[in-house]
Order: sequence, then structure tokens, then C-alpha cells
Amino acid sequence: MKNWNKKSAVCAGMAAIMMMLGLSSCVQTQEAKYIPVTKEMSPYEKFVYRSKNYPTVMEVYMDDELIEKATPQSVVHVCLKQQRGRLYVDDKVAADWPVSTGADSHPTPTGPYRVRFKEKEHASNRYGKMYDAEGKCIDRNADAFKQPVPEGGRFEGSSMPNWMRLTSDGVGMHTGKVEAGKRLSHGCIRLPHIISTMLFDIVEYGTRVIISDDVEPNYPVAAILAQKELEEAVSAAEAQPEELPDDM
Repeated sequence: MKNWNKKSAVCAGMAAIMMMLGLSSCVQTQEAKYIPVTKEMSPYEKFVYRSKNYPTVMEVYMDDELIEKATPQSVVHVCLKQQRGRLYVDDKVAADWPVSTGADSHPTPTGPYRVRFKEKEHASNRYGKMYDAEGKCIDRNADAFKQPVPEGGRFEGSSMPNWMRLTSDGVGMHTGKVEAGKRLSHGCIRLPHIISTMLFDIVEYGTRVIISDDVEPNYPVAAILAQKELEEAVSAAEAQPEELPDDM
């Protein structure tokens, strides 16, 4: 049996990868570049294509012109799989940002919601710090619903700036610590401060917020993300040794 050279290996790997991605199964390496970065691409498409490791990045995309057109009728989507949030204006992505949603022990509920209430300076009535009578912090991650306040002590709820409540049991969006791709909260959707400030100025009672496990049906860059996966796989294949073992 004959040896395969590196070009043959790359072509074969390309075919398998493209089949998994649901793309055409051509096996010519030079045919892989089917979405070139050109001026015809939208600013958002360029952002996604050029952002290394998207969606697991801390980069924020904001289209100022579209954001200026946003109204309380604009829609916010939160994708738990990507740990990203997006604001849609006129069916276009006006902003895209990282979020940190509920940890495995406190998962963020999926579903369509509407903003019920908003408050610029808000503090949690459940999670925060517990202090004893001497003012010493005895628990930095206290649950006031489960642990009583010590006699003479106090409970200090966690600060949640730009609070936008979504559910009857206290899940909402607010400024908080965000780490790319990580679920960290007690169920709320943590936002970078620049994003929570922007959204707070746009949303009103009744603004739609849709939380889903996967990307929204109208997500405009699915093909570009598939291409990035393909190109990364091809680059990895090209980095393999020149010769492969004989077929057995």
C-alpha cells in the first residue's frame, strides 16, 4: 500500500470535517476558503471571523448606529451554550457580549421572559455577606434565605448595579463578574458594566429577553463559525508530519 503525503491527509481530513459540519464534501484543499473576509461582510461578521476563540472571549461588539435606534421593543437573546448575549435591532445584531450565567448548582432558567422591573442601584436580598455582632465578616457567600443573621450582626446583600428583573423568583440581568465561557452566578445573568448600562437605558417594563440553551434561530453568523472550525482543523492537519504510516 502506498504512503499518503501531507496534502492527501489534509484533503481527506477536510472531507470528513466538512461532512460533520454539513458542508459540501469537496476534497480539494484550495476550495475550503468559501467565505473570504471582504468589505462586503458586515461589521458584525468581521468581528466574529477575526475574533480568535469566539465565542469564548471577553471581547464586546457594539454597533453605535444600531444601538441608537434601539427601543424597548428591541429583543435581547442570551445563549447559555455560548455564554454570550446579543441585542437585536431591526433583526440585526447591534451588540454582542460575554455573560456569566448560573453555575451548575444554580442554573439559569431558559425561556422567553419580559423585563418586570429595573433599578439602577440594587442589592440582593438573598446572596451577600454575613457579619457578626463585632462587624467581622463570617461568610462572604451567605444565603440569607437559609442562614439566620447572628444576634447583633447584619446581612449585606451583593451589589447588583443596573438590575433588570426577569422572573418572579429573582433571576435577572445586572453588572457582575464575568469570565469568558464560565457559568458563575446563582442564576442571574451577569453582564460587563458597559453592556448593563447600555441595556438599562434601552429596556423598559415588557422588553423581551429570550434565554436559550443554543443559539437563536436567526443567528446570522452560523456559517462563519463553521468555517472557522474548518480552517482551524485544516491548520492542525497541515501541522502533522509529512508522511503517514502505510495502510494496513
